Amino acid sequence: MNSILEKVRARVVVDFATADPAHDLGHVDRVAALAGEIAAHTGADPCIARVAAYVHDYHRVEEARQNRRPVRPEEARAAVLDVLRGCGVPHDWHPSILRAVELTGRYRFADEELDDGCAIAAAVHDADNLDAMGAIGIGRAFAYGGLLGEPLWDPGTALKEVYREGETSSVLAHLYEKLVRLEQDMLTEPARRMAADRALLLHRFAAGFRSEWNRGQAAGSRVLWDSRTRYLSVEEPRADADEPLVRVSFRGQVSLALDKQGQPAAVHLPDAPDLLATDVRIVLSQGRPHRHIEGIGDIELHLRKNQPVALQLHLWSR
Repeated sequence: MNSILEKVRARVVVDFATADPAHDLGHVDRVAALAGEIAAHTGADPCIARVAAYVHDYHRVEEARQNRRPVRPEEARAAVLDVLRGCGVPHDWHPSILRAVELTGRYRFADEELDDGCAIAAAVHDADNLDAMGAIGIGRAFAYGGLLGEPLWDPGTALKEVYREGETSSVLAHLYEKLVRLEQDMLTEPARRMAADRALLLHRFAAGFRSEWNRGQAAGSRVLWDSRTRYLSVEEPRADADEPLVRVSFRGQVSLALDKQGQPAAVHLPDAPDLLATDVRIVLSQGRPHRHIEGIGDIELHLRKNQPVALQLHLWSR
């Protein structure tokens, strides 16, 4: 079995020499390793999952060969079969491998159907999505955005409600339109556990990016609320304080009160970590609460002397 895997990888090394930096040999190696790990935990054959992972992105090879983007995974079926046959992959493995290729790039938030009826396809699907999240996912997003000539961020452009493959308005828009939504598209329990940590990192990065981007652009305003991305930032009123700053990141329940103008009036964080004496309630304005938004949030609190002085959060619902 290992000899088959070695043959497939050797073929991939040659074919992916022209692949873009976000879909290169490093990407398929990581997806293969993750797919094997997920398959082992779900009772599927890790070797078949790894082989499927190595061929799941052959549409990227076709993109480079045809000089057009995007190419759908199913359009590379002939190229995948050529690899499987040329490397002596058993014929009874082919259906699961081809199903994994078909499932690549399918998302519920793109109004596409997902199923977990094939354990091999589910393992590869989740592994591929995990590699689009976390620190490496951020790096890949900016590498691919640079290849497409996308700007870093265009705050004035609307985000896509329904995701479509291809160019978008900015790299940060891609993070919101796709990457942070991948967590809820996981098909296996092992991947769901790994995705939670990676999604928190994505939200922390996006919050830090926007805090730096907005510095100086919203003079005199401590509170920034973006209803499109459900991002709330409350800046510290005195950034030159002598006391050390402690940053605490966590995922928990959020209740956000909005006034009649739709601006934040108060935020309640009942799941704050134990280092705080009580749950956190922060009054943001004197406006009367008109309605509440509740959900799960990825939160970063800034503390001085164990008291919250600033926060950043992305609010989402399960």
